[in-house]
Amino acid sequence: MTNEQPLNVPDEVRKAMDSSVKQARTGFEKMMQAADEAARGIDEKAGNAQKQALEMRRKAMAFTEQNVNAAFELAANLVRAKSIDEVMKLQTEYMTQSFATLRGQIQDAGQALQAQTRAAAADIVNETRKVQDKARDAVEKTVAAAKDAASKAPSKK
Repeated sequence: MTNEQPLNVPDEVRKAMDSSVKQARTGFEKMMQAADEAARGIDEKAGNAQKQALEMRRKAMAFTEQNVNAAFELAANLVRAKSIDEVMKLQTEYMTQSFATLRGQIQDAGQALQAQTRAAAADIVNETRKVQDKARDAVEKTVAAAKDAASKAPSKK
């Protein structure tokens, strides 16, 4: 047993409903486009973060090379030392220089990290604002289109 009653919907109402569906779809597509753009922006920022990590790794390698070269220089000088006093002097000079070098390396790395962190935070804030603006715009357009479609629909009296 089937209930095949005709659905009597005036053409104007069908057109208004069809228009509302199309506008809602358009609004959704705009929101998805904004989300996709945001994701691409984040991917780009991730690529920048990888570049920054590579730069930090290069700094670390340079620091290591500098420190190892200083240790080899100390070893070469110790081999040529003629007395315990000279060994003690070389060792003291090495330690003093090593601490100064380490302090400079830490400051350099810290400044680089701070700069990278500030830049990354600014990028995230900017990308978030862009996404929010695009999403707000898409929602406002969708709401306006829905109101427009609703105002054009024939009212039942």
